[in-house]
Amino acid sequence: MGTVTLETCRFVLRRFQPGDAHDVYANWSGDEDSARYNAWSVHKNEGVTANYIAEWIECYKRLNYYHWAITDKVYGEVIGSISVSNVKNRKKCCEIGYTVAKKRWNEGIATEVLKCVLEFLTFDVGFKTVRAMHDVRNKASGRVMEKAGMFYVKKQINFFWGSRNFIMNCRVYEYKK
Repeated sequence: MGTVTLETCRFVLRRFQPGDAHDVYANWSGDEDSARYNAWSVHKNEGVTANYIAEWIECYKRLNYYHWAITDKVYGEVIGSISVSNVKNRKKCCEIGYTVAKKRWNEGIATEVLKCVLEFLTFDVGFKTVRAMHDVRNKASGRVMEKAGMFYVKKQINFFWGSRNFIMNCRVYEYKK
């Protein structure tokens, strides 16, 4: 199905657009705290963010690409993202990850949008299992996953290679249809 527009009570989840670069950079991609427990590096400037968004937009051509901008219904501001990776079509499983602007932490945003996307992925797309993981130090993300209906499966060590090389101790959660 690809990235279709979804709605929750407070948010619209939609495809990224070129004009989102400012909000994305200001709200998380340029923020050290937002990147602390994630596999991506902080962007040096808004131009770097614009290049990433251009790549995401190009990926929307694929029907198995799922990446949403989380936009506030009241202000229209892009305050986060939620995306799918590691799609295994034969096993009908995938992984999901999310980021919310630091200024909006502790408002239940991640839980609200995660619930919405989990339902879409399992009921509409047909995934049987959706996995998510978080750095063991980021306990808040684990609570989000539990509140969204996911359950703890195991600990796992992940190795990330690229612009920054590191090892992350993770807790893995699953949501099953």
